[in-house]
Amino acid sequence: MTLYNLKAVKSPRLCGRLLDLLSRIIGLPIIGRWIVELIKRRNHVDEMVRFATSSHPPLLPLYYPIHEMTAEEGAMHRRMAEECPLDLQELTSVEHSKGARQQEFRHWTILDYTSRYMNGTTTPSQVADRIIDAINNMNDKNKNLSVVTQMNVDQLRSQAADSTKRYRDGNTMGVLDGVPILVKDEIPLVGFIVTRGTSFISDTAESDIFPILKLKQQGVLVVGKTNQHEVGIGTTGFNMLHGTPINPYGKDGRIRYYTGGSSSGSAAAVAMGLVPLALGGDGGGSIRIPSGLCGCVGLKPTFKRIAMDTASGSSVFHMGPMTSNVHDAAVAYAIMAGEADNDHRHQSQKQPPLHLHAYMTNIEESGGSDSLKGLRIGIFEEYIKDADANVVDATIKAIKYYQSRGAEIVQIVLPHLREIHHAHGVTITAESYSHMERHYHSKQFAELSPETRVNLSIGASWSSSEFLAAQKVRSWAMNHVEDLFENKVDVILTPATPCCAPRLREDAMSHGESNLVQTSALMRYVILGNLTGIPAMVFPIAYDEETLLPISLQVQAAHWREDLLFRVARESRGILKGGVAKPAAYVDVLGAGGDDK
Repeated sequence: MTLYNLKAVKSPRLCGRLLDLLSRIIGLPIIGRWIVELIKRRNHVDEMVRFATSSHPPLLPLYYPIHEMTAEEGAMHRRMAEECPLDLQELTSVEHSKGARQQEFRHWTILDYTSRYMNGTTTPSQVADRIIDAINNMNDKNKNLSVVTQMNVDQLRSQAADSTKRYRDGNTMGVLDGVPILVKDEIPLVGFIVTRGTSFISDTAESDIFPILKLKQQGVLVVGKTNQHEVGIGTTGFNMLHGTPINPYGKDGRIRYYTGGSSSGSAAAVAMGLVPLALGGDGGGSIRIPSGLCGCVGLKPTFKRIAMDTASGSSVFHMGPMTSNVHDAAVAYAIMAGEADNDHRHQSQKQPPLHLHAYMTNIEESGGSDSLKGLRIGIFEEYIKDADANVVDATIKAIKYYQSRGAEIVQIVLPHLREIHHAHGVTITAESYSHMERHYHSKQFAELSPETRVNLSIGASWSSSEFLAAQKVRSWAMNHVEDLFENKVDVILTPATPCCAPRLREDAMSHGESNLVQTSALMRYVILGNLTGIPAMVFPIAYDEETLLPISLQVQAAHWREDLLFRVARESRGILKGGVAKPAAYVDVLGAGGDDK
């Protein structure tokens, strides 16, 4: 009997006026409730409730996935932090692009920016002007704001002028001085509003959250805010108001592909070279899905490792960096992570000392035949094979590559994935509805896309017993992954997504699409990390031969062991023999005039 129980969601693809009609009907008191209950029955949500209530011993609900360390774990992390103290100057100066300079193409890195500022090849002001021109040209060409939705040009030029002066005076502010970054719409940022991709939400931030403050203390240039899937509950990146970002990759320019969501603008901006670092938020794969589909490196850290409170998706939400290479993600993580003094119930203060022990202590052996010796990589074979053939082939090649570098491949089982996925679906949609409840019966609700209205209506339908059952399943899942990492494996490996980026079809342009089969597939490998709070990272390992779209891998580790993720991801450079492919849409910010190529 198989222990892999994930099954395809049963729901028709709807788009256009038919989808709009459904979104209106589903909001009606009687027939709407009947439709929602039918969707639940067809997808066996009741099995999650039965599992949660029939387990022996009885399961207790767990809402926040905070891992409480044992004394031994705490001592291990303190030892690692002492053996490998974080030095940002040393970390940012490490030459991490070994072999990349001989490749035909590579994205510009954080070090490329700062080194050129130091030697006078270019200035932050020149970079700011090139980015402003590129964004304006892109917006004019597309007739929308599909990638960057907010930009304060005067403020950006002022920041850049200050940074240029600091370099000229030899008095730089930090290791990211003059490095341009973009921030996902839903992340609070002083001087910009949070719209969550809607036409009517307009929240302001009186002060910066801790990770943003730390980045600013290092001198970043905040270019602006990026587009996102409306309200953050979607996997394609569709946005009816601003326009939908197009994946920078794809062989045939006549065919448009989704970036993935919900951090769609951030992934597109990094993949096309607009900035070396963008920030995303991940409540159900919203960093990892677009990063995977756009060939970026995307990190969803341990829950509360990077402190940010959010009213929507509060128990599944993780903020993290999106970059073009592993080392830049490590730099951003080292700056953004750590304890905050103002987060909910001081949850971030329960974390161990910050370190990159496994990443930095093995950096000299990187790429060698024994560079992963002693590392136990867990694979659930049936789970991995539930993907398109090109994704399965690329994943198996990666596993063999790791094995050739000394890693031990360990067969594992992840049971009750179906119940885990239902538990996450109940939790994230209920939390999203709770955040949007004040708009649910207002005229503004009709301004949302039909897909969003349907998802929020489902979120409004959960009973107290269903929500409680979801948190009991979370408790079971936490216990299971903690046991796996304590006794069997160091990391778990899966594809990032089971397919390459889906096509953005013409019939979805106006109203979007409700395609629960596609949505559940894109979320197939990411849900466990959100529900249990374990860290996860995605990175490219291949490109589809026909479309040239990226194929990416995901690696997950125990709570607080992001250093292992960075180690594995760094070793993966050898899998991409030709290096990272140049996207079809590319902005060469540090090249000749920064022209859009």
